[in-house]
Amino acid sequence: MSKSLLLTTAFLSMLVTGCSVTKPSESALSNLSSSYPKDQVGYCFGHGCKNKGTIAIDESQWGEIQSLFTAKNLTPDAEREAIAIAIGRIENIAGDQNGTSVDKAGTFMSDVGKRQLDCIDEAVNASNFISLLQRDGLIKHHTLRQPILRSWVNGNILHATAVLEQVNGPQSETVALWSVDSSFFKNGESATVSPLPQWQSGWVPEGGVN
Repeated sequence: MSKSLLLTTAFLSMLVTGCSVTKPSESALSNLSSSYPKDQVGYCFGHGCKNKGTIAIDESQWGEIQSLFTAKNLTPDAEREAIAIAIGRIENIAGDQNGTSVDKAGTFMSDVGKRQLDCIDEAVNASNFISLLQRDGLIKHHTLRQPILRSWVNGNILHATAVLEQVNGPQSETVALWSVDSSFFKNGESATVSPLPQWQSGWVPEGGVN
């Protein structure tokens, strides 16, 4: 996310919420939609949804994504893994169409310019991708929630993620809310899924870039 947005959000968070988790800006959230058709999916890039284009997922590509979910009866854990893989595959499709294949892990990579995605872009995009999966009936054990920000913790900057809530099946270690974060690794890599309380603590996966 942009440095100015980070500082503003951090300051407001400390004043209003005591550095608790809050949500991305209304401007960024305005790019969320549960009605994008697969051939015209809104896609944010350039930091904080500063730039917005669209991507088209054709029937062959969507069939490949569907196969991640329909080939077998998935457990909640396996469904989260399939969602993570699907997000990476849709990112590949997007990268080929709009030049964001150059997107690197993390946020502050000035050499990539406006084709770099920050955590706000990634959280909004991942949420829109999950919405496509949900509307197609591919997700059985989870429902999509609004993206959130975590506070400035453990020396890490404010950071955004898409969020899933498990609503069916046995709970994994009683965790109901899950972070689905596609910003820690470069374009096309699978998203990272982790218990939301762990993510909120400032956690970054091994090899990932905050």
